[in-house]
Amino acid sequence: MTTPGSALTVGLIAPGKIGLPFAANLIADGYTVLGYRRGSMADFEAIGGKPAASAREVAERVDVIYTCVTSADALDVVIGGDRGILAAGRSDLLVVDVGAMALSRKEAAREALLTGGITMLDAPVSGTPPMVAERRAVVFASGDETAFERVRPALGAMGSIVYTGEFGSGSKMKFVANTLVAVHTAVAAEAITLAKAMGLDLRSVIERINPSAAASTMFKVRAPMMAEGLSRPVKGTVAGMVDVMDAIKATAIEAGATMPLLSVTQKICEEACAQGYGEEDIAVIASVLGSESIKAVTKGIETVGAAG
Repeated sequence: MTTPGSALTVGLIAPGKIGLPFAANLIADGYTVLGYRRGSMADFEAIGGKPAASAREVAERVDVIYTCVTSADALDVVIGGDRGILAAGRSDLLVVDVGAMALSRKEAAREALLTGGITMLDAPVSGTPPMVAERRAVVFASGDETAFERVRPALGAMGSIVYTGEFGSGSKMKFVANTLVAVHTAVAAEAITLAKAMGLDLRSVIERINPSAAASTMFKVRAPMMAEGLSRPVKGTVAGMVDVMDAIKATAIEAGATMPLLSVTQKICEEACAQGYGEEDIAVIASVLGSESIKAVTKGIETVGAAG
């Protein structure tokens, strides 16, 4: 049996696409998970989670809280709102944020928690909800190493863990990883679109490219879906990728890095969202590349025959 405040009782705000399978794995590992989010908690309760009425209540009843919100604005409310974590008046809490947002905003959240004596770790997840459910995601954890060792077993419920060092380095690693995922997916879509336009047999193309130096993990995973015009099963949504790219670009601006390929990829993904594909797998962008509307979206980008 576990009791509130014990090492096997944790808080989770908010159990959504990533948080829900994380919670399910924690519960399977013997943890009691107290959770809060706005809206129905029926799916969370169905897997054995214990609902709370607010982030403050979660903070009052546990020693470790995992935050998995969808934006920096939401995290600010969770921390400093009238019914937020700081309102509980606890200085012995550990908060672990597993979401992705502009690094400056996450650092600001850390500073806000420090005013209440609360330690925060940065531990974003690289992986899709199914990967989390199957414990195949990668957690890039950063911050105080002693605090990290305290939560290492629980973070393992999502998959493998990489400790990257000082606070914020975890987010930086995730941004590098997701830049590659986004751009590699876009290039795979463009390659499949080209092969189709030239009249090649797409299955044959995939069979020949996969063992070659030209292949990538995203090509191997999503090219077959693109060839069949599929956008399910959803391994990662277009809308979710747009959100991550927003965070990457915001942090890149702060760092003084230019991201032309990511910027083009984001335009393509935003057009996919505009066409109603936001909740489909990002493989769907291959269909978007074949649409007339994409020409306007990518206007100004040099095309074959435009120069030379």
